[in-house]
Amino acid sequence: MGSDPSMKSLAIIVSQGSTNNLVQVVTLLMAAVHSELKARVLFRDESLFRLTTEGIKRLEFSDGYRAQQDALAQRLKKHELDDLQACLRQIKESGDVKLYACSSSLALSGLKREELIPEIDDVRGLPAFLLEDVAAAEKVLTF
Repeated sequence: MGSDPSMKSLAIIVSQGSTNNLVQVVTLLMAAVHSELKARVLFRDESLFRLTTEGIKRLEFSDGYRAQQDALAQRLKKHELDDLQACLRQIKESGDVKLYACSSSLALSGLKREELIPEIDDVRGLPAFLLEDVAAAEKVLTF
């Protein structure tokens, strides 16, 4: 799907890596694609550890959800939100969405590009993301 310059856009910066945080990002991206919004997402800090081929499969809930994590895991499965990698793949196939890994966060984490899931489009520096994607977006959200 080509990029339409008149399409409204979102820039999203994801730092937190809990499963419930990533589910929020995924459901927001689903709504954005359904609303025909362009989305550019920069994953940084601890969220990168969840974007490895092994990390994406783990259920790691924040403190607020930990007491009900088993029930929440069942509800995620019921609503087909338990496979975050598949959700990201479907989102990318359905709309104008690009997923980036922050280059400085990648360096600090000790992770390599090859360890990340293939749904990540590229490694991108924070300055480039700010100057290009954030500057062009109508809305900027952080998670």
